[in-house]
Amino acid sequence: MTTIRKVCFTLYLFAVVCGGHVHGISNGAAAGVYDVTEYGATPGSEDNKDAFVAAWRAACGSTAGNATLLVPAGTFAVGAVEFSGPCKNAPVFVIDGVLRPCTGGCRLSDDAWITFSALTNLLVTGAGTLDGQGGGEKNKPKTTTLELDGVANSTVRGLRFVDSRGFHVSVHRSSRVAAEGLHIHAPATSRNTDGIHVGFSSHVRITDSVIGTGDDCVSVGPGSTDVVVTGVICGPGHGISVGSLGREEGEEEVRGLVIRNCTVRGTTNGLRIKTWPGSPPGLASNITFEDITMVDVSNPIVIDQSYCPHDRCGDDADKPSLVQISDVTFRRIEGTSSSKVAVQLLCSEERPCIGVRLDGVSLRCGDQPCHTQFANVRGTPALEAPAPGVWVPVNQDGRPAPSDTE
Repeated sequence: MTTIRKVCFTLYLFAVVCGGHVHGISNGAAAGVYDVTEYGATPGSEDNKDAFVAAWRAACGSTAGNATLLVPAGTFAVGAVEFSGPCKNAPVFVIDGVLRPCTGGCRLSDDAWITFSALTNLLVTGAGTLDGQGGGEKNKPKTTTLELDGVANSTVRGLRFVDSRGFHVSVHRSSRVAAEGLHIHAPATSRNTDGIHVGFSSHVRITDSVIGTGDDCVSVGPGSTDVVVTGVICGPGHGISVGSLGREEGEEEVRGLVIRNCTVRGTTNGLRIKTWPGSPPGLASNITFEDITMVDVSNPIVIDQSYCPHDRCGDDADKPSLVQISDVTFRRIEGTSSSKVAVQLLCSEERPCIGVRLDGVSLRCGDQPCHTQFANVRGTPALEAPAPGVWVPVNQDGRPAPSDTE
């Protein structure tokens, strides 16, 4: 049976990787399959970490190339585990079963549950599910389900993530990483459960994924450059965000972001850039949001430079942010807003926003005109409305304001 399963799996693996990113598998090559069950892993609630690590070491050390680590169908418990390189040739890591954190004496920390580190040309794929068993409970540690730390030229494709205790996927200190065709779900009430978070990384592509959580569907943090998000369906959650920025001293800039061809549905925010008040100097520039559809979204377009969740700002709450935001374009944003204020550009009085463009923004706020709020924006962005007079500028306190307010 083992031989038959390996032959069938080789055909399946060829179907998964061919036509996508190349990860060292040639057409027709019979990959060496390292099945975790052959290293002692068993379905159930017992910790399989040792078996997973043993299978990884064997696959990672393979000199034949085209190695594959397989988690077959079944539900496997595993404690916090790191699959690290360098490898002779990075294995393809296929998850066809369900992974869950182990219980009993096995406890996860606030770090990551499953980590891939110091690897090149990695592919993590399969028809399986990573179930963080978070369920929105407040007392569990905010553990990231899957972290890519220091990887390059790598892809996560086709997996399902549910109920993370913290972020579902984190891309950290990595370059040329793709997240493709992921399905990510958590309760709308679960805090800090971002779908995909990118930080200190470059050349990242997030495509064709369905994400609904209790926080940002996609968040792009400090040190991120050349990040492209396309074909994402977002909701519920807090929308697609840049930030938060400016919380720590010496943060690296955010530059060159494109969010395109996405649908945001029923979220508490749509497209948002957020920085902390009283922040040290920082930069966020060359950011484009375009061809986005909003469906009953509260606060569809937001720049918030006084971001202070859960009143955690202390004495800095009334101090201006020193993060400079520049060259931001919102282009062809259309759909419906569930709030009267559809566009809020509330920038720092010490570092006014520069070069903000609103081009072809066409939002409807029920049978009432949509409102806008601008503060500390250099030059008032022009708004293209679906019908004359549909936009009503207001001050931050909600009073009507002149259309040339900065």
